[in-house]
Amino acid sequence: MVNLDAGSYFVHEGCPLDGIAIVGKGRLRVYKSSSSGREITLYEVRAGQLCLLNVLAMLTGAPAPASARVEEQVTALLVPNDRFRGWIGTEAALRNYVLGVVAGGVVDVMSLVEEIAFKKLDVRLAEYLCQNLIVGPGQARELKVTHEAIAAELGSAREVISRLLKEFERQGAVVLGRGRLAMADRATLEALAAH
Repeated sequence: MVNLDAGSYFVHEGCPLDGIAIVGKGRLRVYKSSSSGREITLYEVRAGQLCLLNVLAMLTGAPAPASARVEEQVTALLVPNDRFRGWIGTEAALRNYVLGVVAGGVVDVMSLVEEIAFKKLDVRLAEYLCQNLIVGPGQARELKVTHEAIAAELGSAREVISRLLKEFERQGAVVLGRGRLAMADRATLEALAAH
């Protein structure tokens, strides 16, 4: 078992992975970084999940192709690569689960590439806000997040996200505060996401 505090790293890009982490509690953010320091979130790993890139590194013996940072304290079972490969060879249910993780991960990454390549950033930002601010019919919540964190999630620069958020505020969709934002008008925000 491993326990990792929020803000620590499960792995840095380019480092070897000695085992598969089966997350029991918490959340990891898997991301790529550019040489200039910009980041893009590839996906998150939550309780009960395996990390796609952890699985691929285990199967190929390659170093980690991305970094995984702990966003919420993680408790995980760490299984050595050799033992996990042995289980995959003998346990059909585990093998099928791992194939499902790989297939689902490929679909998710393809969707991310499509989103980045073909959707305008303002639409992607509005969709992100709708997903994170709207909790149900007639219900919204305040989002405690920095512009930099949103930029990392969407693969953009903080300055660009700040400019778009200010425009969304000018249009009456959101209300901005220091390290937080809230929805001002759901219909306006949903219209921005629909473009």
